[in-house]
Amino acid sequence: MSRYGGKGRSKGKPEGFGPLEGQFQAIFDDFFRRPAAGSGQDRRIPMLVSLEEAASGASKVIKATFEAHCTACKGSGVLHGDPYVTGCPVCVGKRHVLQERTLTVKVPAGIDDGQVLRLAGQGDEAPLGVGRAGDLMIEVIVAPHPCLRRAGVDLFVEVRIDAETARRGGRVKVPVLDGERWIRVSAGTVTGAEMRLAGFGAVRLGAEAVPIPAEVTAAPYRSRSVGDHRGDQIVTFVVGESIADENDDTFELRRATRNQGLGRTVALAAALVAALIGAFVLGR
Repeated sequence: MSRYGGKGRSKGKPEGFGPLEGQFQAIFDDFFRRPAAGSGQDRRIPMLVSLEEAASGASKVIKATFEAHCTACKGSGVLHGDPYVTGCPVCVGKRHVLQERTLTVKVPAGIDDGQVLRLAGQGDEAPLGVGRAGDLMIEVIVAPHPCLRRAGVDLFVEVRIDAETARRGGRVKVPVLDGERWIRVSAGTVTGAEMRLAGFGAVRLGAEAVPIPAEVTAAPYRSRSVGDHRGDQIVTFVVGESIADENDDTFELRRATRNQGLGRTVALAAALVAALIGAFVLGR
C-alpha cells in the first residue's frame, strides 16, 4: 500500500503447510470467513513539526486511522452467519472498519527530520479483537524555518549588517529558537565573519532539555559543560547597504541614480581615453 496510512507487515502464507495444502487452507478460510489469528498490522503516518518543536521538544495532538474489527457482524463479514443470504451493511463483507483516534504525542527534544516514533498498540486491531494490536509508526517531518538552518545539533543563520555598523561596531538582533537576542558586532567585521553562540542550538537527543540562555553572555549551565545539553548557533555576517536606507522609500531611486551616475563617469572616462589615443596618433 502507500507509504503513509498503509500496513507495515504482510500476512504471508499459512505456517505448517506445504504449497498445495496452504492454497487449500487459504480457500477454506476465505469461504467460511474465518479471520486469521495473530497480531494486528502496523500503521505508518507522517507528523509535521516545527524546527523549534524538534530542537527543544513539544507535545503534539494528532489524529490517526486504524482498522477495528466490525462489531456489527462480529468480524465475520456476514450477518446471522449465513454467507449466502445476507452481507454485512457496515463493513460490506470486509470484516473490519476504519476508525479514527486522537492521540497526544510527546516529541523528544533533539529529534531530527526523518526519525520515527513508535507507539505500541496504536495500529490496527487484531482479527476479532483477539491478540495484540499493531503499532503506530510516526515519521517526523521537520518544517523549514524562515531564518535558521539545522545541521545535527547546531543551528546556522545569516545576519545582514550595514556598512557603518560593520566598520564601527555595534549591536544587532539575531533570530534564535525562542525569539531574538542582541549581539555585539566587533568593529571591522567583514562579510563571512562568524560568531558562535554557545548553547543556542538544538538539545542533544536524550540529554536534559535545558532552556537556551536568556542572554548571549549568560552561563546557565554552571556545573556541566554546555556541550552536554545543547549544540551551538553559528551566526554568519553579511555586510551590505544600510538597513535604515533600505527602509526608506527613496532607497531604490537613490541606488538607480547612483548607478546611472557611475555609468556616465565610466563613459566619460572612456571618451577621454579615446581622445588621448587619437591625439597621440595624430601627433605622430
